[in-house]
Amino acid sequence: MSLLSLNISSCVRVSNKLSTCEECVKACPVQTIQIYDNTPSFIPNDCVGCGGCLGACPSSAYSLDDFSPINYIFDFLESKKEIVSCKDKLPCIAALSVEEMLSFSILNSGDLLFDKSFCSECSIAQTNLSIIEERIEEVNFLLEAMEVDKKIIFESFDEKKSNNDILNRREMLSKISINDAIKMKQKFANEVNSQDEEIKLHKVETKDIKNILHKDVPQKRKLLAMALKKIDKPTQLHILDINDISFSSQKKIDPDTCTNCQMCYRICPTGALSSNNYGEFINFDAFNCIKCRSCHDVCEPNALTLKDTFSLAQIIEPKKDMLLEFNIKRCNECGMPFAYKSGEIICTRCKIEEDEALSLWGIN
Repeated sequence: MSLLSLNISSCVRVSNKLSTCEECVKACPVQTIQIYDNTPSFIPNDCVGCGGCLGACPSSAYSLDDFSPINYIFDFLESKKEIVSCKDKLPCIAALSVEEMLSFSILNSGDLLFDKSFCSECSIAQTNLSIIEERIEEVNFLLEAMEVDKKIIFESFDEKKSNNDILNRREMLSKISINDAIKMKQKFANEVNSQDEEIKLHKVETKDIKNILHKDVPQKRKLLAMALKKIDKPTQLHILDINDISFSSQKKIDPDTCTNCQMCYRICPTGALSSNNYGEFINFDAFNCIKCRSCHDVCEPNALTLKDTFSLAQIIEPKKDMLLEFNIKRCNECGMPFAYKSGEIICTRCKIEEDEALSLWGIN
């Protein structure tokens, strides 16, 4: 059994206590992942190692000790195999995110064949099968919109299983090497270590804080950026419904309600939202957005919202868009720069303190 790990410095619930993200909880077929003290936790012994949480997590906070989606994709492409199968070095197709499936399809020489033949006998298919089908539908839709003449075919390929070099017991025993033996020993050790009925709780340590503050996109987004460079620019950059793309978004800010509190771009884990040292504007890079909604969760006046549409230009020709620009002045009370709108030149913090003082004095 694979050993599941959570990198808490990458989890948006850890970096933002107001986050409502529960993608891993919804994707877990055995319901062992739960939210405790605002942090995902699980019982290692209950985990079946399917990798469903890997494919669901927007920030790639989860990992399996014996499986890397990106390494799997490149190994598959190099091997010239035809069929992607859960019986061949892949825990479950649900371990691949939409971005990884999309990159996989673009980089593959032709249509990508996903084997469905084992789903009917799989105990976790009740949850994972619908997730896989939804992701494939999204990928095929995006491939067509980007005018990439490829698609993912999700069918049973019983007669072609031999093309995946799935080893029978005799072949496996004849091919065991020293490295294989070491891996098997490590796998056994992992299984022993995972025999724990207690919930595995995660706590933020000092070493995690620096990583939380570091802003970077997940490797799967970097893989997609590389894959998109391999395709020709579509003749038409379509405008999609925002619900047609699960891993990015386009945003808008209401200038009347935004207070320039700076929380949205400070909390953004990838730097998709950004500004300068004076907070003179808020920029947005849709290609870096992972649609974790963390910025929306911290926006107290709900000034930051999703647009109803998404332009393919945002991932084909990524660029930063200025969502809002502020008139910055220095507060007459504290001297700190703030977004001035009208009236007295005093920042929000000083205004609140002044109103509280007046209230205590009985003036208000």
